[in-house]
Amino acid sequence: MNKISIKHLNKLKKNNIGICSATSYDASFAKFLEDSGVDIILIGDSLGEVVQGNKDTHSVTMENMIYHTMNVARGSKKCFLVADMPKDSYITKGQALRNANKLIGKNMADMVKLEISKEDIKTVEYLIKNDIPVCAHLGIKPQKLSSKKKYKKIGKTIKENNTLINESRLIEKMGCELLILECVHHETANKITSCLSIPVIGIGSGNKCDGQIRVLYDLLGISFNGVPKFFKEHIKSPITNTLKDYVLKTKAMKKCK
Repeated sequence: MNKISIKHLNKLKKNNIGICSATSYDASFAKFLEDSGVDIILIGDSLGEVVQGNKDTHSVTMENMIYHTMNVARGSKKCFLVADMPKDSYITKGQALRNANKLIGKNMADMVKLEISKEDIKTVEYLIKNDIPVCAHLGIKPQKLSSKKKYKKIGKTIKENNTLINESRLIEKMGCELLILECVHHETANKITSCLSIPVIGIGSGNKCDGQIRVLYDLLGISFNGVPKFFKEHIKSPITNTLKDYVLKTKAMKKCK
């Protein structure tokens, strides 16, 4: 069983084969995703919402990310693992490097992901110069938003379109090896995917990116805070049906005696 590498992901892009990504936070689901053929597992700070039950990702700590990354790494030996850098974990270059080193390496993730704004450019350059593989996150940035009411498609206007394309080219030039686009208008996402040589993974950004990523709990229809509007039509809930069947059979057991 060969470990999936960034070289393999680049080959999938080149050959126009979709890259499948999903989040995981523990060993059991990581193994399940690997056995199902998923290419990339993201240990996402979305755990703040779907695991911890918080309203956003802001309270997720480095300790949380280290713990869940270790669990996922135990469960998956083949998938390419990307770990989120949580909010306020990369305010300075030195802090970013110390924290990134805690998430990657032996028995941990292969890459870290940062929600990148203008003020983070120097930090990203510093990480890459210090041999830290980086996945950039553009579009909607949950760590920057105080309310989900502020979620909206990015890239609809000419200005937003041009800004996103320029930012994408810049992060590739800096040496980022993956890009995630969240809630980017599909036409803008298409342009970015076409003009970059690195794989572009979309979430709520249309179906023309090199791959897609989903929060696992959204896929299963069991997310604590509900499922994103753009995804509701795809929900199937085998877990819900299995548990309901278990409950009904258990409650009927005594009646059979």
